[in-house]
Amino acid sequence: MRANKIILALVSIIILSSCIRERSLRYDASLLEPEVQNVELMIAYQVPAGYKMLSQSFTDSIARAELAANPFSEKRVAIYLDTLIGNSTVCLYDMRSLPYEKTEDRLDFFFSSYNANNQWENIEKNIFSHGDFKKITELDMVNTSTDRRLLKYYFYEDGKAQFSIDYYFRNSYYNDLKPYIESSLASVKKSHEIIIELLDQ
Repeated sequence: MRANKIILALVSIIILSSCIRERSLRYDASLLEPEVQNVELMIAYQVPAGYKMLSQSFTDSIARAELAANPFSEKRVAIYLDTLIGNSTVCLYDMRSLPYEKTEDRLDFFFSSYNANNQWENIEKNIFSHGDFKKITELDMVNTSTDRRLLKYYFYEDGKAQFSIDYYFRNSYYNDLKPYIESSLASVKKSHEIIIELLDQ
């Protein structure tokens, strides 16, 4: 039975990947902070200009609390806080340890999964490819009455979401922030660090 599920999932991935269209994202380095490398995820990325990373100890304390409350939540590994307009964040999550089914079930039923408390008036889901990533799933969540917007991106490799990036901000700033977010997304790439050990002769 489990083998049938795995085969069905693989067939679905092949069919879906053949239908995914590439999205053209404009990259403008002047809108971004310097590149950051995440060795564990083997990626490099840049956040929008004006966003500064919070301390790793603070981020780890939040991650521990989130995982204690829900062992199947994404592991938060970095938080960036906007220092220019305020009340805006970028977060990076590690999803490698999450079962494939948990993530895909949530994305299949995304409106109820991500809107349990009715905090969003509308949620749209899009799938595209860009650069090193053949599949990226986007969730665009909006609430105009509370002036909030969350753009969530799942980056896939080998048919499974490996990490995700959240952009959370005031919806009224969307048009101003859009080129910054687009450039940030365009900056995400695979980064393979090569370690060479010199042996004593």
